[in-house]
Amino acid sequence: MLVREDGNGYREDRVFGWLKARRRAKLLAEPFPETWRTLIEKNSALYRTLSQEERGRLHDALRLFIAERDWEACGGLEMTDEVKVTVAAQACLLTLGRTVDAYDHVRTVLVYPEAYYVPVEEADEAGVVVEEEEDREGEAWEQGSVVLSWADVKGDARRCDGRNLVLHEFAHQLDMGDGAANGTPRLEDAGAEARWARVMSAEFAALRERARTRGRGVLDTYGAEDESEFFAVAAEAFFERPRDLRRQRPELYDLLRDYFRQDPAERIRR
Repeated sequence: MLVREDGNGYREDRVFGWLKARRRAKLLAEPFPETWRTLIEKNSALYRTLSQEERGRLHDALRLFIAERDWEACGGLEMTDEVKVTVAAQACLLTLGRTVDAYDHVRTVLVYPEAYYVPVEEADEAGVVVEEEEDREGEAWEQGSVVLSWADVKGDARRCDGRNLVLHEFAHQLDMGDGAANGTPRLEDAGAEARWARVMSAEFAALRERARTRGRGVLDTYGAEDESEFFAVAAEAFFERPRDLRRQRPELYDLLRDYFRQDPAERIRR
């Protein structure tokens, strides 16, 4: 099987991918909807930091992302262009330096109007299993689905405070792109894997220690839960508080800069 990567960073299987490539080319030949541009400018604070060239690549990626996913409205939400464009613009920011094909395994995006409740089973002190309801803002499933609260998506997108639900959950999907939710996304080679393991292990241990002592820092201590949550939290800080991350955790910043092939701190300075 022959595989190549075209100038826009989209992988094309030369044997089985010609229909997909033709469909994509037809879609991208259309002008980008001006109403969508207005929605992104209104709802995405991070979009304002991008250069014109980066915005053009993001426009292409989000159109492919929207067209190639199933979108499901849950809990009475109306699925609108605003919902799709706001989610896709942030999800595709994670892959702007690489390829939107990193999300090929993500098939469905489910959106609730606000935080939703899911049944969970827990054992009490006596060992009796009881079913309770737990409220959630979002989830990423290994089966290729992402669940989001629209209220949190929109609120997070409009500010840069280090917390962003879409970045968090789609970082989980990048993590699961190699089949395992372990805090390590698909990497190029053994050298990149070794560097990733060394840096992320040290940084994860440092965050766990800070969580234990209740110290302050740029990374949310929720990332101390496990390696997968650590990567998602680090991705949020990398895009939303890049200068703070570069100053406080320079080795982690450099690692993420090389993985995402983007430099958000320089974007802000520029």
